Amino acid sequence: MSELKTLALRGGDFAVKYYQAGQGDDLVFLHSAGGLPAFTPELAALSKKYRVTAPLLPGWGSSGEQHLHEDVQKLVFFGWDFCDALAIERPILVGHSFGGMMAAEMAATEPRRVKKLVLIAPAGLYVEGCPMFDVFAATPAEIAKVAFHDPESPAAKAFVTPPSDPQAQIEATVAQIRALATAGRFLFPNGDRGLSERLYRIKAPTLLLWGESDRLIPRQHADVFKRLMVNAPVKLQTISQAGHVLFPEQPEAAVNAILNFCAA
Repeated sequence: MSELKTLALRGGDFAVKYYQAGQGDDLVFLHSAGGLPAFTPELAALSKKYRVTAPLLPGWGSSGEQHLHEDVQKLVFFGWDFCDALAIERPILVGHSFGGMMAAEMAATEPRRVKKLVLIAPAGLYVEGCPMFDVFAATPAEIAKVAFHDPESPAAKAFVTPPSDPQAQIEATVAQIRALATAGRFLFPNGDRGLSERLYRIKAPTLLLWGESDRLIPRQHADVFKRLMVNAPVKLQTISQAGHVLFPEQPEAAVNAILNFCAA
C-alpha cells in the first residue's frame, strides 16, 4: 500500500499530498470531486504495470485552493507544475469526472506532453437536454441514486453512511463542504468553463470510459466529447452494470479497459 507523500509547489503556496507506487511508464491519476481517500485497489492494480502517481487536488487534502480562484488555466498549471516537480515528462493521464475535466484541459494545453489520455465520465461540458446532475443542490442520498447503477449496493450504502464516531462525522462533513466549494469554482452552475472550445487541441490517443447507467454525467456527453476531439484518435467504451462511480461497481472491468487501451 502506497503512503501519502508531500511536496511543495510555487515556493510553498501549494502543499501537495500524493500517492506513488509501481514502476514503468508514468500514469498520473486525477480523482473526482469525491476525492481520493486512499491508494485504492484499482490504483494498486494499475501500479503493477505503471508507475502510478495520484495527487490529492487542492481542496481535497492538498492546500492552495485559494490560489486557483475560478481560473481553469491555474488548475492546469497546477497539474503540470506537479508533474514537473516529480520529473514526469510525458505521462498517461487518467482522470475521473472532475479529474477527467482537468486531464482534458491539461491535454489541450500541452498536447505533445500526453502519451495517452483516459477520460472516465469527465465533467466539463454543458449538453442541452441532458445536463450534468446538480450535485451542489443534492443530498448524498440523492447523489447516490444517480451515481450508482444499484443505489442499494454495498458501495452505494457506504457512500451515504456517515462515520460512527462523532468527531469523524464532523471532519467528514467539513471535508465534503470544502471539496464541493472547490469543485463549484469550476463546475457551477452548468459545468461549462469553455472546455468544448479547446478539445480540438488534444492529440493524444484517448479512451472515453463510461458506465452505461451513469445518470450523474449522462452518456450523451461521451458523444459530444468524441465529436469535438477532431484531432485525436478516440475510443469510446461503456461498462455495463456501472454508473458514474465505475471503480467501486465494476473494478475489474474498469481496470482492464484502461490497461488494454494503454497497452495497445
